[in-house]
Amino acid sequence: MDIKSIQKELKENNLFGEIFTLGNLFLEEDILEEENQILELTGFSGSYALLFITQKKAYLFVDGRYELQAKKETDRRLVEIVKLSEICFTDWLKQNLGKPNRRIAYNPWLISIDTLNKLQTAFPQTEFIPTPKPDMRLSPKKAKIFSHAKKFSGLTSTDKITALTRYIKNKKLNAVLITSAASVSWLLNLRSDALPYTPLFRAYALITEKGQCTIFAENTDCKNALPFKALPETLAKYASIGADFCTTPAIIKDFYPTLTNTPDNIIEEKSIKNKTELKGCENAHIRDGAALSKFLCWLAKNYAGKTETDVAAKLLSFRKKELNFYSESFATIAASGANGAIVHYHASKEKAATLKKNTLFLLDSGAQYLDGTTDVTRTVALGTPTPDMIEKNTLVLKAHIALASAVFPENTRGSELDILARLPLLKYNLDYKHGTGHGVGCFSNVHEGPARISLTAKNAAPLKAGQITSIEPGFYKENAFGIRIENLYRVAKAPKSNLLKFEVLTLAPIDLTLINKYLLSQDEINWLNSYHAKVLSTLKKYMTKQELDWLKKACAPL
Repeated sequence: MDIKSIQKELKENNLFGEIFTLGNLFLEEDILEEENQILELTGFSGSYALLFITQKKAYLFVDGRYELQAKKETDRRLVEIVKLSEICFTDWLKQNLGKPNRRIAYNPWLISIDTLNKLQTAFPQTEFIPTPKPDMRLSPKKAKIFSHAKKFSGLTSTDKITALTRYIKNKKLNAVLITSAASVSWLLNLRSDALPYTPLFRAYALITEKGQCTIFAENTDCKNALPFKALPETLAKYASIGADFCTTPAIIKDFYPTLTNTPDNIIEEKSIKNKTELKGCENAHIRDGAALSKFLCWLAKNYAGKTETDVAAKLLSFRKKELNFYSESFATIAASGANGAIVHYHASKEKAATLKKNTLFLLDSGAQYLDGTTDVTRTVALGTPTPDMIEKNTLVLKAHIALASAVFPENTRGSELDILARLPLLKYNLDYKHGTGHGVGCFSNVHEGPARISLTAKNAAPLKAGQITSIEPGFYKENAFGIRIENLYRVAKAPKSNLLKFEVLTLAPIDLTLINKYLLSQDEINWLNSYHAKVLSTLKKYMTKQELDWLKKACAPL
C-alpha cells in the first residue's frame, strides 16, 4: 500500500482523510521496522510522528527533534511536513477540515480510547470511522521470553501483583486490563528479545481482584498466553473491568463497552525505583562510564578515516565486555559535523560520513544491562574547535549545570523546571526544539513516564524521589554542527529538608577543549571540577595505564 493507493480508497469511500499513527497495538512503545506504517508510506524513520492522508495530500506531523530529518527522508511532492512546535494536530484539523460533517478513518488498534474521545469531542459533527479490517501491525517474528531475577528487580512478581490487587479492590473492580508492554514486563518480571533495544515482553495482562493473571500475547514462547482474538470472550466473563484509556486501543472498548477508565498505577510504581534497582542502576552506570571513557580515549587518537558507523561499532565492542550487558538501549546516534544538527540522526553503513579534523562529533548512546539502563550524550572536538563551537558548547554546559544543580519542592513538574536549562541559552537568543529530560526505566524503556522535563509536558506527573531522568540541553546549527550534553540523574531528597535534588549517575568526561571557562561562574566551575573529580576517582581502577593518563587530562580541574 502506498499514499496514492490510500488516496484512491479515500475518494471511493467518500472519506476526507485517514489517520496513521506510528506504532502497533502497544501504543507509544518501540516497534520493529516492519511494523512501522509511517516508514512504509513516507520513508520517515523517526520515533515519533502522526500521518494524516487526505484525498489530495499527505501531512506528516513531527516535533522539533525531527524537523530536519523529516525534510531529508520524505518526498516533498507527496508529503507536507507540519511542525508540532508550531501547531498541534487538532488545531491544524480545525483550520483545514472545511465542512464540519466530514468522515475520517482510523485504525482502532492503533489509536487510544482517550485520543479518539478527544477527537470526537473536538469535532462532534465529524464521523470517525474505524477501518473495516483493522490491523494490529504486529510482526510475526518469534520472541523468546525470560525472567528478570529478583536480585535485579528487588521484588517478586507475586509482591507486585499483590499490591495491584489492593488497587483493583479500591477501585471496586473485578479486574484491570494492563495494555502497556512496559507495565506488564515490570509486573510479571518478564522480558523478551522481541525488540533490538528494549527488552519488553510485548503482552497484555488481565489481573483480577484475587490476583489471577491471564496473559495475551502472540509470536512468543510463552506457553500459557492467549491470542489477542481471545480478548472479547475473556473480558465478557467479568462484571467490571478497568483499563487506562491513554494506553488502551479504541477497539478494546468495542470488545467491552462498559470498560472503566482506570489509570495504570504501574506506570508510576515502576518509575520509582526500589533500593535494589537504584543500586543496580548506579553500578550499571559505573561500568557504562568505564566503557564510554575507554572509547573516548581510543577515539582521540584513532578517529582519522573512521566513519560514523565504524565508531558506533567500536563503542559497542567496549560495552559488550561489561558485566550484565544485554544490548544497546537505542540505535547509537554517531553524528559527525553537520549531521549533529539533526537531533535524532542515524547513520546507515552505506551513507555514513567520515569523521574529519576540526569538526564536532556528537555521540548519543546507551546500553541495557540486567541491572540498569543507560543513556548519555557527549560532544567532542576532533582537532581544533572554532570559537563559535566553544562558545555554544559552553552555553549548553551552563544550561546543563543550571538544571543539574537545582533544588526544588516536592510535587514540582518537569514543565516548571525546564526553563532553568533554557535560560542560559535564551540570554543569547538561543534555544533547542526538544525536551530537556525524560524518565528512564530499569532494564526497560530508555524513555519512561510519567514524569518529563519539557515546556510542553504541562500535564506530565511531578518528579518524585527514586525516579531517574535525563538532563540534556543542546544547540543545533543547521548545516554546521550539533551540541548536546546529557547525563542521567536520580531524583533524591535534599538533606534536612522536604526538597528534592538531582544526584548524578552518568560518569564520563565532558570535553574540556570545548569550554571557555571565562563564560562560567565560579559555582559552575566548581560543579564541573567536582563532577570530573568523581568521574576520575570512580573510574580510574577500570583503566589501563594509557587510558588513565588520558582520563586524568580529560578530568583535570579548570
